[in-house]
Amino acid sequence: MNELFFPVVGAMLIFFVVVPLLTLAARSAVALLPVSGNRVSAQESPWRFLLVVGPTLGPLIWLISASFHQSEEGAPLAACVVDHLGGELCRDVVLFGLILFAILGYGVVRRARRERRATRQPVIVAADRAAATARVRDICQRNLTLAGFAGRIRVVEQGLAPACTRGLFHPRVELEAALVMRLDDDELEATLLHEVEHAHARDPLRFFVAHVALSINPLGRVLSSELARYHFAREALCDKRAVQRGADPLALARSIVSVAAPTGAPASVPALGGHGIGGIRLRVQLLLGYAARWPGPAQRRTPIGVVTTLITLVAVAPHLMGAGPLDVFHHGIECAALLLGLG
Repeated sequence: MNELFFPVVGAMLIFFVVVPLLTLAARSAVALLPVSGNRVSAQESPWRFLLVVGPTLGPLIWLISASFHQSEEGAPLAACVVDHLGGELCRDVVLFGLILFAILGYGVVRRARRERRATRQPVIVAADRAAATARVRDICQRNLTLAGFAGRIRVVEQGLAPACTRGLFHPRVELEAALVMRLDDDELEATLLHEVEHAHARDPLRFFVAHVALSINPLGRVLSSELARYHFAREALCDKRAVQRGADPLALARSIVSVAAPTGAPASVPALGGHGIGGIRLRVQLLLGYAARWPGPAQRRTPIGVVTTLITLVAVAPHLMGAGPLDVFHHGIECAALLLGLG
């Protein structure tokens, strides 16, 4: 049998049958998630994020790991032993894994290029960048949370948004000089605390992974609305945590309104003024509530998140439990090819 048959047909079945079915199941499962009294917090649940990225990344990560596991010494798939007369390396399965890995890599490169090319309307108001940088430095010295993050706060002439967080593995906060000079001290401190929360939570990496997953998913649009809700919930939660870290809720509300735009910031960027006018209105209402009643101290973050733990388990599972399902999948496709006279 042609060694390209299984890699090509297998990849097509994964992306046009398995992933779409899992996507539809995930879309149905969203309705079953528990909703607490605070609906914004419910939208920010890690399980909701898992339902967005899981249908694509779950099978891909497992299959890529399993396909390379069978090439390890003494670990060929049973189907390879039978069909290839005891060969220790099943080349078509390795090629299958490489095809899946290439598709995943294509999604990553495509998303990275799109973010690099992302632009917005030029800033009309000119500002002294040096003066704005000095002002940000002074604000950071007054707050312990900001003081420890001051080295990763940059003032730029023009960014993807007036205030946003960028960087996948070493996130940084970017503020436009015009915005820095326009805000008062309380508003600027609140803005910085909001963006620093995004950086601590590694939200740029989180959203990058989600957009990659949806971009290579044939039914990604089915889950795009769920990702938008999750993104908004992250913005609202960072508002809350900024207040818990000492931000004035009314000052933060004013800063959000000052950068509000009808279209909002790019969807992949954690930004102060994202999600358009409707989202701004709801966040301001929540902040007015925090002004009337303090939300309490911030909860301590767990060192390893739920999604990270599950992705790690999926990746190592074939090496601990074997690649039986891949064996069945491989053998089934080859048997079907023989029955159809394609072998």
